[in-house]
Amino acid sequence: LVALTGDTSVVSLGKGPQGTIIANVRPARAKAGATRFKIWIWKGLAKDPDRLRNRLTSASQTIDLRSLIQGGPRRWTKVLTTRGRLGTGDGAYVLDTITPPFDNPYRSIMHFGGHDFFSNGDAAISTMEGDVWLVKGIDRDLERITWQRIATGLYHPLGVKIVKDELYVLCRDQIARLHDLNGDGEIDFYECFNNDCHVGLNPHEFATGLETDPQGNFYYMKGTNNGQTMHDSSVIRVSADGSQLERFATGFRWPNGMGMSPSGVLTVADQQGTWVPSSKIDWIEPGGFYGYMKSTHRDVPPTASDRPLCWIPHPVDNSCGGQTWVEGDRWGPLEGMMLHLSYGKCRMFLTLHEKIGDVRQGGVVHFPIPKFDSGAMRARFRQNDGQLYVSGLKGWQTSGARDGCFQRVRYTGKPVRLPTQINVSKSGVFITFTTPLDPDTAADADNYAIEQWNYRWTKKYGSFQFSVADPDKRGHDKVAIKSAKISPDRKTVFLEVPGIQPVMQMQIRYRIDAADGTLLNQTIYNTIHVLGPDRDLTGFTTRASSPAVSGAAP
Repeated sequence: LVALTGDTSVVSLGKGPQGTIIANVRPARAKAGATRFKIWIWKGLAKDPDRLRNRLTSASQTIDLRSLIQGGPRRWTKVLTTRGRLGTGDGAYVLDTITPPFDNPYRSIMHFGGHDFFSNGDAAISTMEGDVWLVKGIDRDLERITWQRIATGLYHPLGVKIVKDELYVLCRDQIARLHDLNGDGEIDFYECFNNDCHVGLNPHEFATGLETDPQGNFYYMKGTNNGQTMHDSSVIRVSADGSQLERFATGFRWPNGMGMSPSGVLTVADQQGTWVPSSKIDWIEPGGFYGYMKSTHRDVPPTASDRPLCWIPHPVDNSCGGQTWVEGDRWGPLEGMMLHLSYGKCRMFLTLHEKIGDVRQGGVVHFPIPKFDSGAMRARFRQNDGQLYVSGLKGWQTSGARDGCFQRVRYTGKPVRLPTQINVSKSGVFITFTTPLDPDTAADADNYAIEQWNYRWTKKYGSFQFSVADPDKRGHDKVAIKSAKISPDRKTVFLEVPGIQPVMQMQIRYRIDAADGTLLNQTIYNTIHVLGPDRDLTGFTTRASSPAVSGAAP
């Protein structure tokens, strides 16, 4: 038997399916004081219902539930302290370590899934196993870092986003909004912000990354379940108030995260596998399809895939992480550029991109810092100091040395010597750098070497590398470089490439000097979808004594 006591004007009982009883609660009428009622459930012999009636007659008053939503005492009272490690080196960037408490009283494994920062500079960081930690003491020297576990029991939380100092955590089953009701620093209320996404059991169907656009909408990645669930293999968008969920783009295998620029540019990086020839970075458009044919979510299967911003060779990045965009000028002369993380190689890349007509294309170059301690997955700029913070974990297909990492890429103020643009024309390739170059080495074609190859988009796991000149032959083609010319400001090099053509993968190696004599021994991995118009080379010069050498290795 089920009965009501208290203010029954706002609730009524009715029969539901399969013998259930439904309590329909209507919004409380505007009146002074709280609206309270009790629902009583009694189970016993049908001949003895008077026991329930007697209980109702002597029932106590309804309870003021407000006392239960003030937060309780902390469960995890220990605050753990570690000491960070500052990076060394004479370069423009060094890698600092915010040391995790690997040895902790909760035996929590520090497989970090995502992090973000509150306005006061404190960090919230989640672990794959379900914890959220509050990290304080992140300053210049990192001498005393405190770690406090503030939440646990979440389902694979692999993304964290803080919006107006409210903490959102992406789990496999929901976006949870976490509340500290009494201000003691520990989470008291785990609110389901949105759980409309269908959940499957495929090991690839993780939900990863959590980003917001300028309008406040949330985005995350849902890995594949080979089309067995409604939302697998998709970019998911959730409205700013959490009330609506939709598929934003489809055709992904298992991207481990994404990136969102301050202007609202959304990127995703998928990794090699079936229907994914090699690692790649996708520049996402609404309704786009990005290649994974087992989860097209279309009535008519597509016959082509939207082209990526660039392909990345599997040996260079065997398993991608997320992306972020450089914010402000406190991190050197790279404002507005995209950074890409490699989970598999524990590395970071600077991403170069251009737009020709409606087509975007570009490439990546290794960022000159040591490897991260674990597989790099999430990157956030901290507004308090303008520096970049990266977190990740050690798992399948990563060369990471530690279970997890939380590290800072810090700008030292020294000169940055990196390419920032790559532009392709009908006559060759322009590469622009942050710093002036030495004209003798930069304008010498002998100091450059270009190779190129294509992949095949098939249901096979990954793709061999195929010759462009002979598509049935495995391997690379060396590309002739007729000349190298340097711009008047000595920051841009033009490589004259006769017969240049669209190609899925190009590799440009160079060994040249900056104007101050520093050696630049770097490799750009780029993709060419279309050729841009030729540019005016007035003022560009070449090294007069340099013979035209084709495809010479640096």
